[in-house]
Amino acid sequence: MHYRRDYQRFVLNDSVSLITDEGREKRFLLKDLSARGAGIIGNFSLNLNESVKAIINAPLFFARPISKAAKVVWCQKIDEGLWQGGLDFGLEEKIAIL
Repeated sequence: MHYRRDYQRFVLNDSVSLITDEGREKRFLLKDLSARGAGIIGNFSLNLNESVKAIINAPLFFARPISKAAKVVWCQKIDEGLWQGGLDFGLEEKIAIL
């Protein structure tokens, strides 16, 4: 575990699918999770401020996948064909149990 901003972050190795406004699904590794956001890694670049639906599969925290509206707050290329990014759920979509 590590801390970032006002919310405790939990280091994970789970999965998250992002559904774009056009209905496209992109699968990512869920690197970390907090009540307010998530860190992800994947083979896709993301657009800053893009709105997505995040389907989070983190069995340590949730009995079944959960769905959250999110906004892409950052994305950077970390290797050839590999990007890392951050999602913000906002206050209304905040995960209450974390």
